[in-house]
Order: sequence, then structure tokens, then C-alpha cells
Amino acid sequence: MTRNVKRFLAASLLSLAPSVAFAGPADLGFPDFLSQRSEYVSVREGAFEVQQVKGGAAIGAALENFFVSNQSGATVSLGLQTINGTFNGVFTPYPVPTATLGGFQVSAPAPAPSFSQQYYWTVDPANPAGAKTCVWRVDIADSAGTCTATVYYGTYGGAICTVDNANSFIDINTCQAQIVTIMQ
Repeated sequence: MTRNVKRFLAASLLSLAPSVAFAGPADLGFPDFLSQRSEYVSVREGAFEVQQVKGGAAIGAALENFFVSNQSGATVSLGLQTINGTFNGVFTPYPVPTATLGGFQVSAPAPAPSFSQQYYWTVDPANPAGAKTCVWRVDIADSAGTCTATVYYGTYGGAICTVDNANSFIDINTCQAQIVTIMQ
């Protein structure tokens, strides 16, 4: 298997709800779909380059907002696998009901030269490997003073996963990012 994964949404309309449950990654026996595998697994994968915008003055620690447009037909929950920076909590409503936008926020460090955020959205938090699940890895990099982001994804359990390119961005100057994913 190959190893490839509106401007700031009105955050004032979404309130952050602290979540102790997501203080660290939980080992649920959930496979890492985005790493090289030797056995056959039925997982679709792909990658998206995130559009770049100009904003602030210097590359540094920045807020990252990760949203999901839940079109799965069921409520989805977040699972963290690898988060770099400080997890600030989830946006309400949480868990995210179907036909709703939800997400979480991370205060990320400055990329030196890069780091990844890996997480998943699932319809069954007790058994994400056995249910409709979208796994996401967002790679943030500083390349000669310009921030870039690439989103890699893997699907499981019949989920359809994509990125909302029109509403996803990374500020090339500050590395502030907003990634909007879609789960069906």
C-alpha cells in the first residue's frame, strides 16, 4: 500500500468545549491505516494539497482547527492518534450529529521543519476498526519560510472521506490552518 494523506469558519459561532476524554491518544487496537502495510487491507487512501493563503507575519506556533462535515447518516466521534501541540478541546455539538459541522482545535508548535496531526472520525468509538471510520493525517511543513499542508486519508468500513478544498487553508506566513473534512 502506498504511503500517501471558508477561510476561518465562524469560530465565534462554535464554542470550544474542554474534553478531558481526549487528553491523550487512546490505544483502542485501532490500526494505523496510513503507515506502510505488508498484509492486504481493504482501505481506500489518498492525499490533498491544502490551499495556501497569506496572512500573518512570521512562522510560529499557530492554531489549527480541524472540522468534519458529518454526512455519514450517524453521529460521529473523534479519536486522536498523534497530536503535536496542545489539544484545546472539541467544538460543540459533540459528538457530531449527522448533517452537522463539528471539530476540534490544537495549539500547534512551529514546524521545525515539519510535524503531523493524525486523528479519525468514527460512527463507533468503542470499535473504530469495525465501523465506518475516516482516518486523517495532516502534515504541516516549513519549507524555506513558507508553510505547506498536505492531508492524507484512509477509509474503513465503507466510509467515504474527502477534504473540503474550498474551506481548507494554511497561512503560508504563520502556519495557522483550517482543515475541513467530509465524512459520508
